[in-house]
Amino acid sequence: MRKLSEPMMRPLAREQLLEQCDPRFMAALTFGNNGPLPARNRTLGPTWVRFVHEHCVMGEGDVYGRPARMTPEQQALFWKLAELNDDGSRRFEFALITLAKGSGKSPVLAWLGCIELASDCAVFREWAPNGNPRGMARGNPGVLNMASSYEQADLVLDEMRASFEHEEAPMKGRAAAGKGEIVMHDRKAIAKRIPATPRRADGSKSPLLLVDEVHELTTENQEKAVDVAWGGTSKRENGLTIFGSTAGNDMTSLFGRQVARGKRGDFAENELFVCMEAETGLDPTNDADIITGIRQANPLAARGVANVRKLLGKFKGMPLNRAKRYYWNQWVPSDESWLPAGAWDANSAQRRGLTIEFEPSWPTWLGADMALKRDSAAVVTLQQRPAPNNRSKLGTLYQATSKIWLPDGELIDQDGPNGPDAYIRLIASTYALVWAAADEAWWPTLPQLEKGDEEHPPVPMFRMPQQGRNMIVAYARLYKLIVQGELIHDGAPDFADQIASAATQSSDRGWTLRKGKNRRRIDSAPALAAAVFASGLEPPVTEPVKPRSKVF
Repeated sequence: MRKLSEPMMRPLAREQLLEQCDPRFMAALTFGNNGPLPARNRTLGPTWVRFVHEHCVMGEGDVYGRPARMTPEQQALFWKLAELNDDGSRRFEFALITLAKGSGKSPVLAWLGCIELASDCAVFREWAPNGNPRGMARGNPGVLNMASSYEQADLVLDEMRASFEHEEAPMKGRAAAGKGEIVMHDRKAIAKRIPATPRRADGSKSPLLLVDEVHELTTENQEKAVDVAWGGTSKRENGLTIFGSTAGNDMTSLFGRQVARGKRGDFAENELFVCMEAETGLDPTNDADIITGIRQANPLAARGVANVRKLLGKFKGMPLNRAKRYYWNQWVPSDESWLPAGAWDANSAQRRGLTIEFEPSWPTWLGADMALKRDSAAVVTLQQRPAPNNRSKLGTLYQATSKIWLPDGELIDQDGPNGPDAYIRLIASTYALVWAAADEAWWPTLPQLEKGDEEHPPVPMFRMPQQGRNMIVAYARLYKLIVQGELIHDGAPDFADQIASAATQSSDRGWTLRKGKNRRRIDSAPALAAAVFASGLEPPVTEPVKPRSKVF
């Protein structure tokens, strides 16, 4: 029985879809061998849409628990995915859907999973007297959601879970929605998520395989895992494998090869290729062009459902190569600079007509990138100082300098008289140090610095793993400070080289920096990001230490 009070929205007719759908989306949906939107008597699409409207709820954000309401574009996509051959079998065995981030991909995949798992219309049963197809439940249904990690694979499963868990969901009580799986009570059916590893994929014969954010699957083992699971699904009658993802940066990867094949028009009659991307030639520094690109690559933005201004802010708040991939759905090389051209140099104190002067009384933070092997190390000192003539938007400026140690074929003498530890103690005793931030895993002497001794006061340490969520936040904040002109530096060539040599490494959770293909050292980049992150923390409760004379 339907519990939700909101009235059900009727599925749109074919003529309404052709009239109401975003023209760019309809062009992508009917591209090449995809063919036109099928006639009503050759698709279960309206039946699928009706099931979603009657049984599914939204699974995230402010709309959590509200009845699912599909846009015309989403309904049209279901019409194509549910297209039938003359004998009633599904036309499509494989679909590749690539749209910009924020296009509602996860709910669409989740609704398809709910149809496969819990509906009585998943596959064809017979032709009705009026010539339209009737559906039925699949025998032994199953859904496998695969991604690069459990966390990523959970995104679609969490969307599905809401339709079985929410108190007012019509399907409440029909399934046990546990961690990593949904098991139906009234039929033998299960949906589960797995990471892309061959061992976990082996033996799977789920008739619906959903591979999420395929651009992240770049290793040989991950590709093998997809092939194994894909092979299992292809053995099922009316099996369907769907690749869903934003653009990537490696056209030689599994996803890149499939996208290239689709753009060439090489998809077969039983394969669906849907790709929306921004046109080339748009100016990524112009707000109007950015918004145009977002709408060209995102059907929800084109319809006005997605908040375009919010997406514009996200585009401008991240490295350009990642912004183009995520919000314009364009393929961009991974080693394109993570900063806009000239942004770092423009922030040198000399270019800004300023002088770097570190004052003992100004708030100070340290960020460190240490090394256990024969690698370099860096400690960045960051201070907050009043902005000249109050020209800064934040009312203050940050200034930074980096001290870099090179191994010269040997291990760095970390706690030696000229090593990083001695340098940090000197900064701590000279300036108003609030925090020193670093990854404890790469800094075995951190506890000694934190404890202090008879000669040296304790150093306020903030433990910050380089693979953790904090670093994602740190890099995003560092990027904004640089592009907004809120951070100045001393213009040191080695500092600049390490900042420029970093390349972005993206996941659905966010982005961090890594060494680029040139393998140049980038120690100052994570060190600076850690210091920037620490500058936003509340200071520790400690006894004040009287500053000494300047170091710089």
